[in-house]
Amino acid sequence: MIFGLWCSVLHSKHFTPYVSTINDKTLVRRLKLTAIHDISGAWAGLGAALSSVWRQIDIPASWWTISAVATYLASISVLHITSSTLLQLQTFNTSAATSIPTTLGWLDDQLLSEPTNPGYGANWGVITASLPVVNQLRGMVSAGLSNTTVYDIPQTNSILGHAIVNATTITSRCGLLPNITCPANAGILTANYSPSNGSVFLLNASFPWSDQIQVLYLSGESPVTSDGDIAWSPGVVLMVSTLLDIEPSMQEEFAVPITLEFFNSSGVLTSSVIEVYFVQCSLAAATIEAVLDMQTNSLRDPVSVSQPSAQWEIYQWTSNTWQTAIGEALASPVSSGYSFYMSPTNPPSDPSIVDEYIMSLVGLNLTAEYLQYEYGSPPLSNVTLSLDKLETAIAQVTAQLIWIAGRLSTSNGGIQPGNGMAYVDEDIIALRLNVNLLPLSFATSASVIMMALALCMTRAFHVSSDSQAAIPNTGALQLMWLGRHSASVNEVLEDVKHPTEANLRRAGMIDVCFAKTIVDEDELGSSSDSLSGQNDDSRNDMMRY
Repeated sequence: MIFGLWCSVLHSKHFTPYVSTINDKTLVRRLKLTAIHDISGAWAGLGAALSSVWRQIDIPASWWTISAVATYLASISVLHITSSTLLQLQTFNTSAATSIPTTLGWLDDQLLSEPTNPGYGANWGVITASLPVVNQLRGMVSAGLSNTTVYDIPQTNSILGHAIVNATTITSRCGLLPNITCPANAGILTANYSPSNGSVFLLNASFPWSDQIQVLYLSGESPVTSDGDIAWSPGVVLMVSTLLDIEPSMQEEFAVPITLEFFNSSGVLTSSVIEVYFVQCSLAAATIEAVLDMQTNSLRDPVSVSQPSAQWEIYQWTSNTWQTAIGEALASPVSSGYSFYMSPTNPPSDPSIVDEYIMSLVGLNLTAEYLQYEYGSPPLSNVTLSLDKLETAIAQVTAQLIWIAGRLSTSNGGIQPGNGMAYVDEDIIALRLNVNLLPLSFATSASVIMMALALCMTRAFHVSSDSQAAIPNTGALQLMWLGRHSASVNEVLEDVKHPTEANLRRAGMIDVCFAKTIVDEDELGSSSDSLSGQNDDSRNDMMRY
């Protein structure tokens, strides 16, 4: 656009004197007076030139010259139109590699597995109470969390592009615990479990209602390796009172009968037996590099939330030490607000917020179970818990727990996350100069045509250098001057009774040449340049016809 404007300015500046030069060359040639009239009028513009071409049909004075003028002006129009599109500044996308600081998504293992105080400095009660809100967060608010994956997030949002960040995906594997003894002591269930490595764990639980999941708090001792590490960490241990899709032989081995006392709909204390299962879930974390969209702070290829389907088996997997803190955090006794009073002698069963949240992830409804209890209905299990749903729920809760702990400030009970670096392919909008070949070909053709026509119309190689026009052009004042000094032109035009365009053109079909001879340089400033003393008889000096 700027180039076209500049071309228009140059055209306006140089076109007028250039046309004057062509007119000057036309006046020194011997032509019909009508031809000079038509040619001079054609230079007024493309419309005037086309009108002059049309008038040649009636009285042909100079077909070739008038057509050349029209072609010349048409070429100028083509050049004017195409000049604005010859060069264009075009935007295009490019990228540049840079590095930016990030906030780590995965918390330091030492912060999660401090031997003396797992998750020291963290207020897990506050953190677990925030779990139900996480699934309601969307977009930028939940940056750093995707399903069961926590990932690093940039500390700046002023860069467009994509970054390569560390993404840690958490998986869970759950299995049934065999050989559980579960005596009741003062209304509290105390489950004893002794794995093959010599550890002894006590699982404290309250009396459950049907179709519930309860995260258990573990206490006990575990052997330590020569390096001082815990040889076996229980991870997350659950008590499940739903149905399981297992063989009858396995059911006899793993099911633990629990006798519940409750008040039926008539207010009578009634007892009922339900079967519960003790499940241990181990956790694993795998870190890979993932592509992060800098504009949305979300992963371009998030990991699927579901885990492959599997069958219930006996627990046979070891755990990482950091999950000890996760197990204890999930067992935080933050009440959900529901209390199940089984009997006057036993303390109430208060499912925690974590219990209710895990139940909601696997399709269980604590509110519905509480209403069943309130109406005095017997505790009947109607839901069959699938292994893949439970494993996915435990992995998802763990990822959300770690994400919340890293987002809460230390003053609010969170854990200070570490800092890292990420490489970014920054999207940059740049400019480049494009040359459009099609308009360039039209402009080049128009320029060549104009040059050829100019040389032909001015007869640059034929006109003598000692002649010049007596008048610069054929304006109104110049015509009045010619009428005053040319008796022959006056005689021709004097016979025209009606000065119409057609009549005047017919009368002007006489040969004229408005030229004067230039003498040597000593006479240029004297009488040879002075037209006042010349008359119509000096045809060789002023006019020849």
